[in-house]
Amino acid sequence: MNKKTIIFWLVLVPDVILLYAGLYISALLRFGRISDVQQNPAYFNTFTIIYAFWLLVFFIHGLFETPSFRRYSSLFFNLISAMVINFLIAVMYFYLQPNLILTPRRFLLINVGVAFVLILVWHLLVKYFLKSRFIEGVYLFSFNNELVELETEIKHQGYLGYKVLGHVNEKNLELSSFEKNANIILPDNLHANPQVSENLYKLRTLGVKFYNHKNFYEQLLRRVYLSQINEIWFLENINYQEKRFYNLIKRLVDLIFGLVGFLGFAISFPFCALLIKLSSRGPVLFIQERIGKKGEIFKVYKYRTMSGGATNTWTSVNDPRITGVGKFLRKSRIDEWPQFINLLLGTMSLVGPRPEQPHIVEELKQKIPFYDERHLVKPGLTGWAQLNIYAGSVEETKLKLQYDLYYIKHRSFLFDLEIILKTVYYIFTWQGR
Repeated sequence: MNKKTIIFWLVLVPDVILLYAGLYISALLRFGRISDVQQNPAYFNTFTIIYAFWLLVFFIHGLFETPSFRRYSSLFFNLISAMVINFLIAVMYFYLQPNLILTPRRFLLINVGVAFVLILVWHLLVKYFLKSRFIEGVYLFSFNNELVELETEIKHQGYLGYKVLGHVNEKNLELSSFEKNANIILPDNLHANPQVSENLYKLRTLGVKFYNHKNFYEQLLRRVYLSQINEIWFLENINYQEKRFYNLIKRLVDLIFGLVGFLGFAISFPFCALLIKLSSRGPVLFIQERIGKKGEIFKVYKYRTMSGGATNTWTSVNDPRITGVGKFLRKSRIDEWPQFINLLLGTMSLVGPRPEQPHIVEELKQKIPFYDERHLVKPGLTGWAQLNIYAGSVEETKLKLQYDLYYIKHRSFLFDLEIILKTVYYIFTWQGR
């Protein structure tokens, strides 16, 4: 069981226990006894359904993942955001039922507060545990500092639970140099030095674990190690055959979301059109050519969020061309709603790499190796890269490509579901750009 899985269960199972403990503590605070809840199965049954939704909201907020423990402030505000949404879900569940059994107004408020305190305390303890008890040491083996990028990421993201203990090369490779049960990260070019391989083999008696640096980087950061991949990596890691069943189900999901989303787009259009027209001159929608699957050109539809019409330049964070109304549309992701047309047409999918303009693609293909590989799959309204970085330059696009290639390598129904749920979280927390 890897570290991420351990942390997932270390948080999930206690959270479930604490939610039910909070139910009885709330009864004690509200009624002065817990017998009212114990003797009335409606409480247990109803709150079990509600807690299932609450746990889903926790998952969407990333509260079961190591990045949520990066800073105390992010942990605190993520949990507040989750509990506010959970309260609204509970209210909707209680008061939209045709046959209302419970009306726990004050009880629900108390339960939300108790659950928040209990879970916050546990998550703070887990953060402390991760910081002081759950750190694994790694040694970096390299001939010519090939692992500098990996070392930088380990140092900058200490919440992931690793610490660089030292550097190793062919000159200081001795049994006495390592702690027992240590981790050694290895480069790709070991086969060129049989003596080094033989010396490393001897370390197995110490219980030393070995990792290829690319695999370790990918597992740690959920993006590929772009700077050192080559043609062989793609042949060994990317499936170039069509996944027929996966593509069929994905298309059905696209059609369902496309129909529902198009209805929302149609309803919103008069209001958005009026706001856009009042804020600046230009068309309500802009239509732009983009590069899709296998390099095919298609037209994408969006609400206009900038002064004037469509542009052929990079859009940066806080771009001065973005209008006041445009900021709202971007933050709420409403500017993307016209792209439900693309879902229905089949030129885009719900999840996939973000499509770019043809001239930008040509520019990036010249500057970034293997950039064209992201066109192996259909572009998406949302995607793994969009959740992790907003690219407004060539360097940022390199990082974005690392996430795109990670998605292409690991794409599956569960990964798509994770991306969809986290996109919902980004919308609720106003993180659109």
